[in-house]
Amino acid sequence: MHKIFLGSLFSFTLAFSLGACTAPEIDSCENFRETRSTCDGNNSFRYEPVNYDLCNNVDPECKEFYDCAAALSCVPDGNFTWLLGVEKVDAKVGGQACVPRSVDPECGKKCCPIENYRTLCPQPEDKECTDDDLRIPEEEEDE
Repeated sequence: MHKIFLGSLFSFTLAFSLGACTAPEIDSCENFRETRSTCDGNNSFRYEPVNYDLCNNVDPECKEFYDCAAALSCVPDGNFTWLLGVEKVDAKVGGQACVPRSVDPECGKKCCPIENYRTLCPQPEDKECTDDDLRIPEEEEDE
């Protein structure tokens, strides 16, 4: 009986340490941050580092939001910035069909509008799942 107890205690300890038990919402948050960071890398500006870890104490209700946002494409919004979202190719601009950026990347105001992850991925009621209010573009230094 004593061997069974020691064996199960050892197995539990090993499983716990190997599993490193990160909550699913933390994994989703980290995946979102990595995806967003990769997309941000296309922009000509950088964000000032913030002293805030979005994924440190993430709410479990945010998992669905992070999974949704991380699954989106990185698309140009027409203002020289890239963001996670989708191009609405079925939209009309001035009463006429919009031009997809893949057809004409410099289509200006005729380009199909972009919907970004903030509007496409619903956040839980009374919860803020992103750190966008803390992500401020760095000022460019004149040389």
